Amino acid sequence: MKKKNWYRDFSLVDDKYIDEAHPDNVIKPKRHKIFTSKSIAIACACFLIVFCSLWLFLPYSTTPPDVSKYSDSEYYELIQKVNALTFVRPKYKNNAEKLWAGIKSISSTKGELAGGDGALSENMTQNSVNSYEEITDNQVEGIIEADRIKRSDKYIFYLDNEVLRVYSIDKENTSEVGSYAIYEEGENHYLHQWEFYLSSDCKTVTVITQYLEKTDNNSIRYVKLISLDVSDPANITKNDEFSITGGYLSSRVTNGTILLLTEFVFDGKNVDFDDETTFLPQIDEGYGSHSIPASGIVSSAVLDSNRYVVVMKLDENTLSIKSSAAYLSYTLNVYVSENHVFLTHDFIDEKKNDDGTYTRNSMTEISCLSYGGDVFETKGTVTVRGYIKDQWSMDEYEGVLRVFTTTESTTRKEQSYGNETILHEIIARQSNASLYCIDLSNFEIVASVIDFAPPNEQVRSVRFDKEAAYVCTSIELSDPVFFFDLSDLNNITYKDTGTIEGFSTSLINIGNGYLLGIGRGDSWNSFKAEVYEETENGVRALCQYELKETYYSTDYKSYYIDRQNQLIGIGVLMDSSYNKYNIESRYILLHFDGYELVELVNVPLAGDSANKRGVYIDGYMYMFGNNDFRVKKVFN
Repeated sequence: MKKKNWYRDFSLVDDKYIDEAHPDNVIKPKRHKIFTSKSIAIACACFLIVFCSLWLFLPYSTTPPDVSKYSDSEYYELIQKVNALTFVRPKYKNNAEKLWAGIKSISSTKGELAGGDGALSENMTQNSVNSYEEITDNQVEGIIEADRIKRSDKYIFYLDNEVLRVYSIDKENTSEVGSYAIYEEGENHYLHQWEFYLSSDCKTVTVITQYLEKTDNNSIRYVKLISLDVSDPANITKNDEFSITGGYLSSRVTNGTILLLTEFVFDGKNVDFDDETTFLPQIDEGYGSHSIPASGIVSSAVLDSNRYVVVMKLDENTLSIKSSAAYLSYTLNVYVSENHVFLTHDFIDEKKNDDGTYTRNSMTEISCLSYGGDVFETKGTVTVRGYIKDQWSMDEYEGVLRVFTTTESTTRKEQSYGNETILHEIIARQSNASLYCIDLSNFEIVASVIDFAPPNEQVRSVRFDKEAAYVCTSIELSDPVFFFDLSDLNNITYKDTGTIEGFSTSLINIGNGYLLGIGRGDSWNSFKAEVYEETENGVRALCQYELKETYYSTDYKSYYIDRQNQLIGIGVLMDSSYNKYNIESRYILLHFDGYELVELVNVPLAGDSANKRGVYIDGYMYMFGNNDFRVKKVFN
């Protein structure tokens, strides 16, 4: 009954309601579109505004990247220093400032403004052992320097770039008796810097050279030492070799040890601390390369250069490493005394003056290390004002280092234009020459002579001779040569020649109280040799030899100095016709007879003046050039 009534109720429902209840006829609620094209555009615009604001005004980082992840590395302290050294601080605060500066730069019509200030920063006879005889005029007695020429009592060895040539010593009958090509075509690209040593028993030649090893991305520079067996000049063979990354600076041989000094410059923009080869010098002893240990690396107090000077001790016979050290931020001037190696680091000391100007002074930090023990030992450092020209400007004598420097100072004032780079206008520049004497027991300056030259001169050449020193200064093509008496550091005295045309690029004590100057005459393209003698009131020019339109090498090793016979040999390029295609390459031998410089030899000799060499033996002058040699009798 109930069931029937339920059915009856259901049947009484109006049909229209049933139709309306059908799913197809149900009215669905209207849904609003969440993402319209307009809203998307607004969102994009907002995002772009935020992004541009961040891109424009987000400040650049002014701190070096974090390198703490390398804290466990033995090089961590060095990595921190290299990281700070190679980090380039941003020029602008943000991209907005950079963009605005660029717009102003394009629209600016100011023209050229004042720019940079230029550079603040250019006869020992060994006891005859197995017939070895020294030719090179070494700076320090007993400390032999590499050269392109060495000799025994039977042979002359000459390194003609990549070819070692051996000549008999036989007067007019001299001939080449053997040769050895260091490399063949198709190997690495060798650079034309070649020197060598001849062992005391005359059986081994050690060649020092440089080469570039090409990789897919760049070229890596190496210094290579090659040991050759020359006991039979007609059959020269290779013993061994040694390589280190970097460029060749200098070397010495003492007591069977080679002191090798190289420079390693790394790319500050591509340092990868996960790859030691990008910031550490690499050594290859023939079984793979490895880095110099962290314990052997020293850094300058003022880090401003991504350059190492690497100092190594090698066994002369085996080329095995005895010890090594690397000095970060040091430069190219190296002086080696009997017990010490002196390295220099040039830098600029800038100070702001009360009137708002800035004064920049050239400075040099000198670091001293001893090399006599099993390892290199840093003894101390000292800083002097000025820059040092070369190794001849330094000398150690009785525990005191004497140094001549060119002191240079520049005063500038600031000029700024809105957010553009601040420029400096030079308002004053001056230079002079100074002498500093440093006690090596405590590295304190114990004596000095400041600004002893005429105003604005610079040091051109220096020669020390125990308690005496000679220094040539000049502005352009006129110079005085100064004589210093250093016998009493509490009372240093000096005297000069006055103004002389030209200047000397090398000063040489040729004995018997005479000083020889090799340099330029009254023009930049001239050669002049001049002899000076000390007088009661100064240093007097005694005689000179000059050639016009002549070019010569300033490499001191290219000169032949024979004090016993008062001979001076030098290679030159002569151009009397002012035509570069008619330049004559020649070799000249001069003799000082006590009164004049007399020309004994003037013969054609092929090759670069810096590479030519000569030696006088028993009345004959033997001269060597590029695949060329001459022998000429000069005395009976």
